Amino acid sequence: MWRLSTSGRVCVVAVMSVLLIGCEFAPDCTVEDADGASNGRTGRVGQAYTAGCLVLYDKELLLVEAMGKWGPPGGTVRSGESSQCGAERETWEETNVAVSVQSTAAVFQNGFHLYWCSPVGKPLPKVRAPLEVSDVGFFSTQEFQGLKWRYPDQARELRRLVNERLRR
Repeated sequence: MWRLSTSGRVCVVAVMSVLLIGCEFAPDCTVEDADGASNGRTGRVGQAYTAGCLVLYDKELLLVEAMGKWGPPGGTVRSGESSQCGAERETWEETNVAVSVQSTAAVFQNGFHLYWCSPVGKPLPKVRAPLEVSDVGFFSTQEFQGLKWRYPDQARELRRLVNERLRR
């Protein structure tokens, strides 16, 4: 039987502690359900398989680069999770930016729900999921033309949505 010496156990505990220090959990969902609970699991919350956020800050849009192409942060909604909470969580997991869903921006034919989300505090974007996302940042609509996009006409549609929002 293999046994760890006291110094070996201390080493294992030290390594595990260092690994856990790097673990951060997503902020709580800001969407309230019909009962007033901030879990986004029941009530007037949206249901979708995929969702994401349009995050404007200083007239620039938060975007992520994945596989050489750009788009808004978002991804798969977990079982039992509302699309709003999924959008908030995915945005934080990919960009390190905590957000709060404000309203629906668009629902696409493929079922993707895109929400207007406000940053909670000053956003300091960074790549949190390097296996999914290679870069993250805020971009003006003028910078859209220089980016390679995930979907055809995505730059045009996002520019339209952002310009509408900024005119309010």
